Amino acid sequence: MGPHGWGFGGNWGNRSDWLSLWVILMVAEAPVHGYEILGRLGEMGIGVNPGSLYRTMRSLESQGLVESHWNMRGGPARRLYRLTQEGWLHLKSMKNLLQSQKTTLEKVIDQIETLERRR
Repeated sequence: MGPHGWGFGGNWGNRSDWLSLWVILMVAEAPVHGYEILGRLGEMGIGVNPGSLYRTMRSLESQGLVESHWNMRGGPARRLYRLTQEGWLHLKSMKNLLQSQKTTLEKVIDQIETLERRR
């Protein structure tokens, strides 16, 4: 099990892990509120239940990866999320993990293609 309860290695990569990664990426771009994240995920074709999204955001906050504050300007009050320094470090470690997995997947794909050519 990796930092923040994420299963690094063989058991990383379930739907909630990917949702957490997408949320972290969006929060890293700029402070954002949950409704905006939900809309952007929808635009990308990633359907997410609002309850699941807010549970994920609370979990990321409890892990110290994101922090939030209430924004009272420009309409109704909304909780605005931003990435913490710990979140930036986590994002970097995820990049390294994904890069490693990408390399492994490319090898598997190459092997499958080699086997297909032999048939």
